[in-house]
Amino acid sequence: MTVSPPTAPPPDKSSVLGYKLRKFSSYIITLVVVCIALLLVIDVWYLYMRAPWTRDAFVRVEVTDISTEGVSGYVTNIPVKMNERVNKGDLLFEIDPTRYELALAQAQARLKVNQTQAALDLAFAESRMLAGKAVSDENRQTYVARAQTSQLNVQSAQADLALAEYNLYRTKVYAPTHGYVANLTLRVGDFANSGQQSMALLNEDSFWVEAYFQETKLAGVKPGDQAAIALMAHEEALEGEVISLSRGIANPNNDSGTLGLQKINPIDSWVRLAQRIPVYIKIKQVPEGFKLAAGMTASVAVGNLAEETLNPLNVFDRLKRWLTFYL
Repeated sequence: MTVSPPTAPPPDKSSVLGYKLRKFSSYIITLVVVCIALLLVIDVWYLYMRAPWTRDAFVRVEVTDISTEGVSGYVTNIPVKMNERVNKGDLLFEIDPTRYELALAQAQARLKVNQTQAALDLAFAESRMLAGKAVSDENRQTYVARAQTSQLNVQSAQADLALAEYNLYRTKVYAPTHGYVANLTLRVGDFANSGQQSMALLNEDSFWVEAYFQETKLAGVKPGDQAAIALMAHEEALEGEVISLSRGIANPNNDSGTLGLQKINPIDSWVRLAQRIPVYIKIKQVPEGFKLAAGMTASVAVGNLAEETLNPLNVFDRLKRWLTFYL
């Protein structure tokens, strides 16, 4: 007697449908993930190749060379120290004024002598003019010319006196702007020569960022655009504004070679490197306690990318910020 194998129950239609839905949904999920990855790749490619940003940026500042003008002498007082902040008009250093005080006294005495001589010559000239026919015309002209010459000597002595007063004033050197003392190599007892740099003053109100953008990323950069500045020394990004773009950089092929002819680089590589063009960016506001120093390295983004960097709204903006400034 043979036993027939049990027959399988007919498949449940609901389970088959569920299997197909799960398989289809896996395809959909895979497709969505691939699309998102593709969009991210395109976005990152655009970010690195075309978006207006650069990591090649530096903080710069206006530097004033401090020196004596027209006077020289031994330094007698230096009331400031290296890296100290000073206000406009503060005394930076002074030199021995003895020589210039004596020159001032000499100029004052010379002026009095010339004024006295001019008064006498003028009195003689007026008396000859009133003498009538008793004095010849030639004699009158002589005394008038002498009086005029004496008056010119007075004017010359007045100019010498003004110069002596100015030189005495210049023995004290004052800060032309608010800022910080730098490169202070001067010491009491040193001889300060006229026009020779004694120290430098960094103008605290003049800090700006000089960013070097690849030429492929300059299409969307123009004066007035918003900029985001991230310094390596600080986590907080600063807001800036594009001031101007440089209109030219040096071309090494313009150097003269033998016989004064143009020297051309013979290398012609497959990969062409984009030139970097300087873009000048003003720092709008520096937060309290935020220390800036000329030479600091920075990353800069401009335009919409700057807005997304300063005010990230979603995870993609934060990803762009991380890729731009911190990667």
